[in-house]
Amino acid sequence: DAQTAAVLESMGTEGLRSTLVSILESLYEDRIKPMANYVKGRLKERSTPEPIVKSFVELYSQHPDLFIVQQPAQGSQTDEATIFFVKEPDWFKGWIDIDSADDPYPEATWEELAKFLDGEHTFAGGRYGMARELMQRNLPFLSSLSLGEVCHMVQLAIQHRRLIVYHRKMLKPIQTVLCQQPPLSPANGNGGAAEGEEIKDMDDLCLVLFRMLIHHPQGIRLCRMKQMIKHELCRKLSEMAFQCTKLIEVFKLEPLASTFDLENDGKVFFLRPKDSSRFSDDVRKIWAE
Repeated sequence: DAQTAAVLESMGTEGLRSTLVSILESLYEDRIKPMANYVKGRLKERSTPEPIVKSFVELYSQHPDLFIVQQPAQGSQTDEATIFFVKEPDWFKGWIDIDSADDPYPEATWEELAKFLDGEHTFAGGRYGMARELMQRNLPFLSSLSLGEVCHMVQLAIQHRRLIVYHRKMLKPIQTVLCQQPPLSPANGNGGAAEGEEIKDMDDLCLVLFRMLIHHPQGIRLCRMKQMIKHELCRKLSEMAFQCTKLIEVFKLEPLASTFDLENDGKVFFLRPKDSSRFSDDVRKIWAE
């Protein structure tokens, strides 16, 4: 139409080709497979003129020396085209499968993400929107990752790690959502009065852990333990209260060491109770409460 023609004339052929290359190159850098929806989103992010956004697939098709526009195969799950460079950039590291269940990311990175999410964060725009916002915050523990990898982490955090959930069309840390629900009664049974009360000694910690394990019989993930205790029992666990600098060190102390097992399930530690017949008399009394 006339509006598109006017925009194309003002940009010129080289200007248009440069814009199309820049948009596609950015998705290669992010390792996000350039399906039409992602290309369109990136055009909008870069404030590309609306007539270009509306006809971008056709415009990419008009430059076959630079781009391949691959239409979806018959019977495929998607109805959108994918746009590739004719010549793949030398520096390209490959596409990230954002829906893959494989988790190649270091446990330290997950622990840092869990710490970051222990606050009042909400994210719009689905997994891509959340990943983009995380990247914009320049978080040191994500600095070596591409946007595609962070998108994949967000997907894993939703489906497998259970760190975040969809709530009212927004992505939120699961503890934020749990906090909005009525908490389970704390160990002393006096409702919210004990909110935030620090776990003071080993007997108290054993009681809290036994109560948590009632609701999590599969075990408690060590890297999530503090947040889970805080948001399910309104109690605060600090390793410093037990003269330790790391939480894992607390479980090397008695009576915890003879009461609970820390089992490494590949990438994460889970806390699970030992056979109750091996409990000390004092621990057995706590367990019976």
